[in-house]
Amino acid sequence: MRKIIALIISVFNFSLFLAMRSIWSGIEGMFGISWIQYIIFGLLTGLAITAVILFFAKPKSIVLLIIAILGGVLSIALFYMLYLGIDALTYIARSFGDILFWTVVIGFGVFMIFYYPKTRYAKCVVFKFVLLGSMLVMILVVTFNLHFCFITNQPVVFAVEEEYQIVWTTSSNATGTVTIDGVDYHDLYAGSLNSETTVHKVIVPMTILDAAEEYTISSTQIIYRGPYSGITGTTVNQTYCFYPVDTMNGLDFYTLSDTHDYTSAASETGSYFGDNLDFLVMAGDISSHLEEPADIERILEIAHNITKGSHPVIYARGNHETKGNCANILYKYVGSKDEKFFYTVHLADVFAIVLDLGEDHNDDWWEYYDTANYDEYRNEQTAFIMDTIVKYGFDTDTSIKFRLGISHMPVNYVITEKSSLPYGGDNMFLADIKAQWTALLNTLVLDLMVSGHHHQLMPITTDIPANTTLYYDENYNANNTTKAIGYRTDSDFATFIVSRRSDVQTPTVSENLFGQKFSGLAVSLGFWAADTKIIIRYTNTDKTVVSGYNPFTGEAFTEFNIIPWTWSTRNPIF
Repeated sequence: MRKIIALIISVFNFSLFLAMRSIWSGIEGMFGISWIQYIIFGLLTGLAITAVILFFAKPKSIVLLIIAILGGVLSIALFYMLYLGIDALTYIARSFGDILFWTVVIGFGVFMIFYYPKTRYAKCVVFKFVLLGSMLVMILVVTFNLHFCFITNQPVVFAVEEEYQIVWTTSSNATGTVTIDGVDYHDLYAGSLNSETTVHKVIVPMTILDAAEEYTISSTQIIYRGPYSGITGTTVNQTYCFYPVDTMNGLDFYTLSDTHDYTSAASETGSYFGDNLDFLVMAGDISSHLEEPADIERILEIAHNITKGSHPVIYARGNHETKGNCANILYKYVGSKDEKFFYTVHLADVFAIVLDLGEDHNDDWWEYYDTANYDEYRNEQTAFIMDTIVKYGFDTDTSIKFRLGISHMPVNYVITEKSSLPYGGDNMFLADIKAQWTALLNTLVLDLMVSGHHHQLMPITTDIPANTTLYYDENYNANNTTKAIGYRTDSDFATFIVSRRSDVQTPTVSENLFGQKFSGLAVSLGFWAADTKIIIRYTNTDKTVVSGYNPFTGEAFTEFNIIPWTWSTRNPIF
């Protein structure tokens, strides 16, 4: 009986003090002794372990009596501390209830193993100690969320408006800080360091990082964040070089879309420019569904593989990234503005507008089970484009040398009937708003737009008649020479649709289903020459240029040369 009494008192004291951790700082203040709360916790932990060991041993009665008396004295002290911190009774009671529940569960497990029915493990001292020790460790790990803290996804520098959003993840809850030239920028929530998270987004002004060309990320593990005190763990940090966009040396950027979880091939393809890359565009559907945070983190993995955290990334959301249990926390991991995915970007004298057409069916489509409201979201973007024209119109801001549009689903391409190619979409879906956005973007005077969604390498160039039914040319796909597939809106800008899980253009070759092949879009131009052209190439995982046919004219190409608005017209030269 004495063993049971000693065990109950010791475990009770340990559990109660653990539940009181929200007022531990008050205990230190009450006694005026630094770290006394942790000393008491260590004493109670030791007594609890001793009582458990003695329960399975044959101790002398005097030892059990001493433990019981000491436990009783500590119980009185704990109740006095509880009385002093009575304002926190609700929190302590809730925590104590959780701890008591798990104590009962563990106790029941021990009872079933050692006493009912009798097993051979009941006589094995080593097994008893290993089991009980493991249970104690499990309690501490769960209670304090103990993990080794390390960087799980290296940083990606997303460009949004005139700021960089630097994002990385850690293995356990931690803070996030970026240091540039001795100045700290923090991942904050309403003035306080955000620590109950493993994903860290720190916003820094573009001008600051562009000038410094170097930054350091650091995360400090938060083991316990109490109301008045806490326990911190290790700090991990790493420094990265950064190369701002500088159009004096020309401009080279790469666009990926529809990688659909194919990390390796997409990373290889997107590395076409190597260290000469100025920025990366991720035009959506990098992941197929966002069921778990790991699905979102694939975006960070591909982006870092290509940029090494040293070049800016512009992200546009794809329709598949609206799907899944974690879709509503995507904004924490990528470039976003007010938790949404439309915004402008200013990289040196390069201007970009990022748009998000949302899903590829009407809001009442059965797959959305009454959760979609994209019509309102698109209307909000219409007003946003109008505001952007006022601020950054062609005549308003003459310092811009290159104007880029980015949208996962192409704005200037409307499908007239269900395409025979995959991922075609609904008939005439978004025709009205695409026409409206096209007219507005014409006013904004884009030099180029990049999109994805269709899993094809399709140039929608301005030499194709506007608002006229398009047919696939026989050189592109002999099986579709008579099939009407859509039309180009009356856009003054060309759109290049990318990407494809293949190393060739033609849809007669099926996409690779094992993630071994991929094609994206490389864009280059120089601003110093009088005859500047935008040079556009489709390239594959082997870093070779993909040749093919314009699917609507049948004209063969290896690259496209487009004259920017700033210099002349925009008719493509093959």
